[in-house]
Amino acid sequence: MTAVQSVERSLHLLREIAEEPGRLVELADRVNLPTSTTARLLATLESNNAIERNSDGVYRIGVLIKTMGRVAEPGVNLETIAQPHLLDLSSQFDEATCIAVLIGRNTVTTQQVDAPKPVQAEDWTGTRVPLHAGSAGLVIMASWDDHEVDTYLQGNLSTHTEHTVTDPDILLKRINRVRRIGAVWTHSEYVLGLSSCAAAICGSNGRAIGALYTYGPSYRYPLSGEARTVATTVRERARQISASLNRQPEIGKKASTPPYPPRRSQQSFQNR
Repeated sequence: MTAVQSVERSLHLLREIAEEPGRLVELADRVNLPTSTTARLLATLESNNAIERNSDGVYRIGVLIKTMGRVAEPGVNLETIAQPHLLDLSSQFDEATCIAVLIGRNTVTTQQVDAPKPVQAEDWTGTRVPLHAGSAGLVIMASWDDHEVDTYLQGNLSTHTEHTVTDPDILLKRINRVRRIGAVWTHSEYVLGLSSCAAAICGSNGRAIGALYTYGPSYRYPLSGEARTVATTVRERARQISASLNRQPEIGKKASTPPYPPRRSQQSFQNR
């Protein structure tokens, strides 16, 4: 299959799923492709959050496509839903707040609200950050299954500052911690002097399609004793955004973490 054929077939699949969600065999029949070929195309689309699969094996349009505004209902997209939360959090924390989405092995910031103060960190809109090097990427990986995490951690882990963590075992410990508490802080790991806290925004299948994060200069953020409060608030707002994005009624007001995969026992990569 040539690259052009792959794109054409993927677009055909997306159109079919947009018109009516379906399972693998049904979709293969609708696009007149072998089941094995359809499965590979669906896997690629799902890994990039163009589609998502529920527990019954039904594929439907994913949040990435909705966010791009191609098939979303009027007013139902990540940018619209997230904006009030970004404004509130920026005012509450007095620091910038952002939305980042997953694109390949990176996060890309798509939305930012600056802090209401004269000294600002730079605008991160459009910036790509490797998943292991930022708070947004770590919370996204925490929603993946173990095989996906291992595949990423065994790849090239780029270094950006002297504080970038590239040891797979340490990164796995951090990912497991995110699975327990639902948020993470990073400090000077992609850019020196910047601290960031993130929580995952999840699709209806529990898989993260992006992250809500807040960041600021490390010398002032977080303030002493503030880190836990910020993490709890970011986690709760990410949960609210996820619920609204998936058009699911929220039950109660208790903060909860996304339905991350169970934490596995820690095992060194060298011993696997």
